Amino acid sequence: MLSLSKIQEKFHQPAMNMNQNKEQNTESVGGFVLAISVIIFLVLVFKSSILDANNIPTGSMIPTLKIGDYLFVNRMRFSFRVPFLNIELFNIDDPKRGDIITFIPPPPHHPDRHFVKRVIGMPGDRIRIRNVPACLFSDPEFSSYIKHNDELNRFSNPSCRNIQIGEEINYAFVEYREDDSGIWINNSPAILSKEESMKILEDADNAGVLAEQYFPEESRRGFSPRVFTETIGEKTFYTVESRGEERNLRALCPEIHSTGCLIRNNQYLVMGDNRDDSKDSRYIGMIDRRNILGKAVVIYFSINWHDGICEGYFNYFLAGSGPPDKGFLLPDFPPETQAKKCSDLDAMISNESWWEYLFRTFRYRLPRLDVRWLRIGKILK
Repeated sequence: MLSLSKIQEKFHQPAMNMNQNKEQNTESVGGFVLAISVIIFLVLVFKSSILDANNIPTGSMIPTLKIGDYLFVNRMRFSFRVPFLNIELFNIDDPKRGDIITFIPPPPHHPDRHFVKRVIGMPGDRIRIRNVPACLFSDPEFSSYIKHNDELNRFSNPSCRNIQIGEEINYAFVEYREDDSGIWINNSPAILSKEESMKILEDADNAGVLAEQYFPEESRRGFSPRVFTETIGEKTFYTVESRGEERNLRALCPEIHSTGCLIRNNQYLVMGDNRDDSKDSRYIGMIDRRNILGKAVVIYFSINWHDGICEGYFNYFLAGSGPPDKGFLLPDFPPETQAKKCSDLDAMISNESWWEYLFRTFRYRLPRLDVRWLRIGKILK
């Protein structure tokens, strides 16, 4: 016969097992949450201090970086920083001329954002930026002409006299003297053909760099942006200019067009490759070395959302005098597709909530996106 103590033990055993299982489950959940938290923390530390992932929301670096590009940034290329605080612990290296860098802009220019531009001027440089008629680039006397003329005018040179009104392009021509001595050096700009320019800019998702052939005939602007090449050492990269109109470079010295500005120690002059549409040193001033975060190294993904084209479609045609069946004559995104898939711009509100943005993305943006497969894996120069 079972004793009373054994009977009690028998009845209490399931309860004890249940309590033990609950404790084990609690420990398992706690361990899982802790492990996930540690992993997330390490990923964020890695992203903050070693290898960051950035996306390109604006067209300031077209055609090198297009809207919708996603790139990796080497955050340890120039310095090691305290994770999450961007405080530099020690210097590793300094940027080189031509590097594409990310940096914190000086206040009040969105200090909470990271800008992406190209290093053009180095500490100690005397640098000047002049608007030069691009038609001069093909002139055999170009170097001599540039050297001896501070006031540059396309009508004063025979090679420019056959350029039609509306076809002229003024280029933001950069020259520098290293350590404020020696001769003026430039990056040997050269202009590409209209056909090459059109092909390079076609999928940039920015109406401002579309060739006039992509506009309906009655809406054409009379000019087409052109792509140029510049060379720094063994590094050649693309830039783009639309009209290159004279600008007030208010953030730089008054002599920027003539004798040039001297770049102080630990400061850099940066410019966007889209010379007509970039808030760079010409507007926000020189960039302090301590605010330079990393170097862009590779494009790991690229999506053409057609957001910029849809915005241009709305601004140029729907909000203007053009009927809704008009649009940009793009081969992969024709007017009828724009009319169907760009209607979110008509109803879009400012300061939309996250769920409104999510709805708009699923309803309109996802159906119109294209992946730029050929840009994936592109090493940045």
